[in-house]
Amino acid sequence: MLPVLISIRQEVRKVKTITTADIHQVLQALCPSTEVLAIHPGPRSYSNQLWRAETDEGELLVRVPGRTSDPEVLRATLVASRLANEAGVPAPRFRAFAPTTSLGRPVVVQEYAPGTRLADGPLDPTKQETLGRTLGEWVGRLHTIRRAKFGSVLNPSDDRPWGDVVLSRVDAMLSTLPRESLPSDSDQIRSAFARLAELAPGDGAALTHGDLYLDNILLRDGRPSCLLDFEHASFTDRFADFGKLRELVFERHPEIERPFFDAYSAIHPKHESDEVRMRLGLGLYALSQLHYFHTWQPDLVGFYNNRLGEWLRLSSNVRNSPA
Repeated sequence: MLPVLISIRQEVRKVKTITTADIHQVLQALCPSTEVLAIHPGPRSYSNQLWRAETDEGELLVRVPGRTSDPEVLRATLVASRLANEAGVPAPRFRAFAPTTSLGRPVVVQEYAPGTRLADGPLDPTKQETLGRTLGEWVGRLHTIRRAKFGSVLNPSDDRPWGDVVLSRVDAMLSTLPRESLPSDSDQIRSAFARLAELAPGDGAALTHGDLYLDNILLRDGRPSCLLDFEHASFTDRFADFGKLRELVFERHPEIERPFFDAYSAIHPKHESDEVRMRLGLGLYALSQLHYFHTWQPDLVGFYNNRLGEWLRLSSNVRNSPA
């Protein structure tokens, strides 16, 4: 069922500290037929303020976004989560969304998914195979959701080949990065991307999560139960999802990688062009991270400079040709 989209016309006030009374008021407006029994602080979040509401219809999670208040970004998150659920990926199920509320901010209401984020504790070595296999199946199912064009979840409108899309993004990022932040001159970096873009055939646009790492996996009774945070989802080449996975999951927990790809390959059989497409996705991730942290956290620029430099070295050995 689609979430209710509500636009509430009421006096908007800026709230510095949001209280349980504020959340109760918003819930009454968004879910008028629901009886709210109690409201508690929600689980930790990097980019949202969360509250857990006990109601006569079960527990709900009330989310006040902090990273962005753009209604279109939030609508895209809701749509991506719904598409994931329809494909068999356990993702948050939303009840209501209001782009304007009495808090002066948007509010999202979803069903509460009990559990703990996987990154909250050490990985149990005996359960890493299950984790890898489950995550591989989830990502594989997510990547079966296709569109004819690349772009945002709400409006995938770029009908160029994936290689051309990549080169446009590379050019845009290189144009804003100073030479000293790069491992090589921009012409050499672009040439490496251009060579791989020409070799990589691609197979259309798939729904990609865009933020796959352990902190976005919920555990219940020791087993993966929900894939969280679809706010970076978009329709791209499916191999664009593997940059963060490789850095923050496979390199830190190598035991996960084999069962992951065993399950993933059962849905997306291996193809001779996979190496080129993977290499292109990893490079785009490294450059994107360097570009992002150059603006927001310069102390990490050196790390991603080295990562992009290593990508350049390894990419010179890729010789696959398109099928």
